[in-house]
Amino acid sequence: TQFEDSMLAATFSGRWDDSLEKDRDGNIFVNQNPENFLCLVDYLLLRGNRYPRKIPVRCRPKPTYEFCSMLEYYGLMPAVYPQTWIGDSSRFSCNEKSFNTLELSSKDVDADASLATTVLHNRIGRYSSAGVSEFTVLFDKGTAGAVGWFCCDMLYEVGDTNAHASQFFDEIKDNSFFLNIAKRQIFGPKGILEENMRINHIESATKVACRHDGYGEYSIDIVDATPLHSVTSTLTPYVVERNQKQLVFPMISFAGKVTVSDFKYEIDQV
Repeated sequence: TQFEDSMLAATFSGRWDDSLEKDRDGNIFVNQNPENFLCLVDYLLLRGNRYPRKIPVRCRPKPTYEFCSMLEYYGLMPAVYPQTWIGDSSRFSCNEKSFNTLELSSKDVDADASLATTVLHNRIGRYSSAGVSEFTVLFDKGTAGAVGWFCCDMLYEVGDTNAHASQFFDEIKDNSFFLNIAKRQIFGPKGILEENMRINHIESATKVACRHDGYGEYSIDIVDATPLHSVTSTLTPYVVERNQKQLVFPMISFAGKVTVSDFKYEIDQV
């Protein structure tokens, strides 16, 4: 089993054999569209044959709404469409800790947040229709940076465009939404939305959950704050050209190490 924590693995683990619906020959009945389920089986076979090498984006199944709904039911969206953080690859490394959990580490760690590494999350590979609905970032103790939602005309290589994260922050304040860990401030389309957040990255780790309701409202939650500290903002992507709007991407900037987990796509946008 490639993904032991998924519902698909649990279904065929043998623990539920007595409760599974079967035909007269003992074959298990799978209540899914046969074409979609066979597509999943083919992908898992391909992944198993190539492991530990990654499957190229061009070889992954096209994310239709029906196919993604099935993947979400089985808890396998991140298995077929894993997290894809892009930026200046010479400045950070990415390692898979466990299923749907990645560790990002800046190669040139510096306490100055202006030298942080900034990455954006691409949409589902070359399929740009589906955005992200939720992700959680744990900043290690001593790691400064920022996290939130970045609004732009198109996805570009951040490292080629912004030499320092401080310049990056200044450029995105107009129509983006993020928490600056070191400054303990949340910025939004109208400037500073909230200050003096109950965090101290020098003394402890900082856990932040970012969510999108599928429409225009985004939220940033300080998970370990007492009481839970949550701030919401509405982002309205500008129309860039006729029938084309800006896109909103998850953004992380870090000088040190962060762990990204609980990653979910907004499949209703597929």
